[in-house]
Amino acid sequence: MSVLGKKSTGEKIFDVFNIVLMCLLTMAFLYPVLNVLAISLSASSPVLRGEVTFFPRRPTVKAYENIFTNKYIWRSYGNTIFVAIVGCVLGLIMSSLAAYPMAFGDFYGKQVYSFMILFTMWFSGGLIPTYLVMRKLKLLNTYWALIFNFLAPAYYIIILRSFFVGIPISLIESAKLDGANDFVCLTRIVLPVSKPVLATVALWFIVGHWNSFLPAIMYLNDRNKYTLQVVLHDIVLQASGKLYDIDAAVHAGEGSMVIPQQIQNAVIFVSLIPMLIIYPFLQQYFVKGVMIGSVKG
Repeated sequence: MSVLGKKSTGEKIFDVFNIVLMCLLTMAFLYPVLNVLAISLSASSPVLRGEVTFFPRRPTVKAYENIFTNKYIWRSYGNTIFVAIVGCVLGLIMSSLAAYPMAFGDFYGKQVYSFMILFTMWFSGGLIPTYLVMRKLKLLNTYWALIFNFLAPAYYIIILRSFFVGIPISLIESAKLDGANDFVCLTRIVLPVSKPVLATVALWFIVGHWNSFLPAIMYLNDRNKYTLQVVLHDIVLQASGKLYDIDAAVHAGEGSMVIPQQIQNAVIFVSLIPMLIIYPFLQQYFVKGVMIGSVKG
């Protein structure tokens, strides 16, 4: 940058290169979403002929009519929202409680405590032992099996701890001199000033629960309790209309019913809507929280 604030030729070229690159990446990321939306709003003939790209051909909303009148899809939506919200709230509580001693604790065995949390980042219990524990606790076929398995990830605890370390220790010491205990310090001082990192971790919790597939398929055996990702898997990959009573499914021989591609893509797009709505509201906190959590420690 020159003294007068004008950009040099090299900087201008670099800016143009960045703009072109970002535009190309944006197009690459948006095309699949627009293609899914266009197929879901198109009639069967253009879809079968492969004529649909960015824009719908012979627009129709029959696919969405089938989705919004299907009880299984609505139920799976409700199940996923419940797991995501409850899992996010409990996850923030447990992760904050675990991160606070790492940041402000002064007790014997603190290094062992921190190591025990970090150890879970390197080694996990494994699928079979975890399943046996869930069965022993009688949590199979319940939503709590999905929530407890993602309750306090070590990485999230480290991110929270890294942010908490940046809070002046004098605030905690002053509060304790006035008679406040650690729980009061956490809830009244630390958490109110940690909104950026809390919003960041909350978004990670919600997205993690929303996209979770393997735990749901492992621990749930009641179709009425299936989450959206399991239903999405059955509709898109198995394309079986008999599983979820989809009226638009067509006969494919031997009594099987195949779900049209428009409905498959409509279900995919509907599953994206909550994340598309939530992310813009948390974006400013998300960027700030990640940057601060990455440079502190």
